[in-house]
Amino acid sequence: MSQQLEDFYSHLNEAVMTTNDFSEGIKFRKREKVDQFSYCGLNQMYKRYLSFDLDIPGSAYRFDDLNLPTPTIITINPTNAHCHYLYHLKTPVAYHNNSRTGPQDYFEAIQKEMENCLRADTAYNHTITKNPLSDRWRVQTFPTSYDLSDFLEYIDLPKRGTVRKLPDNLMIKGRNDELFHTLRLWAYIAVHKFADGDRWDMEVFAEAMEINSLFDKPLPMSEIKSTAKSVSRGVWRYRHQLGNHTPKVLKFTDETATQRMSLGAEYTNAIRVKKSLETLQKAKNDLQMMGHSKISISRLVEHTGMNIKTVRKYFPQLC
Repeated sequence: MSQQLEDFYSHLNEAVMTTNDFSEGIKFRKREKVDQFSYCGLNQMYKRYLSFDLDIPGSAYRFDDLNLPTPTIITINPTNAHCHYLYHLKTPVAYHNNSRTGPQDYFEAIQKEMENCLRADTAYNHTITKNPLSDRWRVQTFPTSYDLSDFLEYIDLPKRGTVRKLPDNLMIKGRNDELFHTLRLWAYIAVHKFADGDRWDMEVFAEAMEINSLFDKPLPMSEIKSTAKSVSRGVWRYRHQLGNHTPKVLKFTDETATQRMSLGAEYTNAIRVKKSLETLQKAKNDLQMMGHSKISISRLVEHTGMNIKTVRKYFPQLC
């Protein structure tokens, strides 16, 4: 079993909705028996997959034709060539009673826009999928896994709302600044509700995700994590000097917020470019050693699991 199918099995609940024929109804059965059934229910408490139903023959590679990201799992009906796509998420989106609505709205907006771009079945409820563990289907897997923000390289989300208003005296030069200042002003007051640093870190990250979900074009996950870490640690360190009701300006370094964000973004981008080029060059060398004389962009996407736009961007620089 491939790693992608092992990950799929691991994400399932202990009791899984299953059926071989919808006319016979759906029953909950032990996860250990899931491979005996053609259809199974996705975990709805912690959603780790974006799922899509493509009910048109020959649609297995529609993502490539439309320059959309490569699915992690494609489950194909050998009779009519209809298929289901599953995109694995590095971090699941929680849907339990205490979970935040911001990440859920972000997840659903991306799923809806991807559905539109793929021209997938809009009546599909994303609850039950063709079971890739069943031998009834033809299954293809790819070593791909995504942050929700990765999909923004391919799709544009409609405007979702407005971020909280900031004081007029703040100089905001982009989303990084807006996230940082919005988050820190919230944190100055919220920190007094916490006695445990680990729980505080988790709360700041969740708040950063919720703020980010309101941007017209949300920031990538790496920048959310970096900003949340900076704010959570800095505010926690000086929490006893902060009043409960009056937000104070907290200086983490001698640099301005804009300078710090700019330098951090430049460094992160340089590391990302270097790593991407090294990964692609190694993949190309490996494929050539395996006897592939012509290395295409699609083959590199399949071999590395990287986004097709990223591969296309750096492909001309490969030796």
